[in-house]
Amino acid sequence: MKKFKIILKIFFLITALISCGIETEDKEQIFYLWTNGELPKDVQTINGKYWESGHFTKEYEVYIHLKPSEKWWNEFKKVNELETHKSNFSEEIRLKLKPDYKRVIEIPKWFRPNKNSTVYQKTDSEFFWNETTRDLFIHEIQL
Repeated sequence: MKKFKIILKIFFLITALISCGIETEDKEQIFYLWTNGELPKDVQTINGKYWESGHFTKEYEVYIHLKPSEKWWNEFKKVNELETHKSNFSEEIRLKLKPDYKRVIEIPKWFRPNKNSTVYQKTDSEFFWNETTRDLFIHEIQL
């Protein structure tokens, strides 16, 4: 019985250590966590919020406000094949921007894309590009 308790304690300890996830609002760290790459010189991070599960499957949700160059944005759209996922600022999108919409992490108060933004929807993720101000709001989720 004593061995069983020790094994059970070790099991719970290992489970706790493996299951630790990441949650941060450190805008300097978020781009790297999200892309696993350094922030390019022609992109500025304005705000961010990131959550990642402790599982090996890399489940995550990110809200990020970027100020990228036109060149970077065009390349990002191309690499992520966003052009074919262009949509309007629909009622469905408006609902997703409300604080009570179901998601893993709460939508940050600063995440307010302009209604004149061009919206790109891919799976459960949204990309809001304001051509006038060059603001890019991204909500990406992978579960």
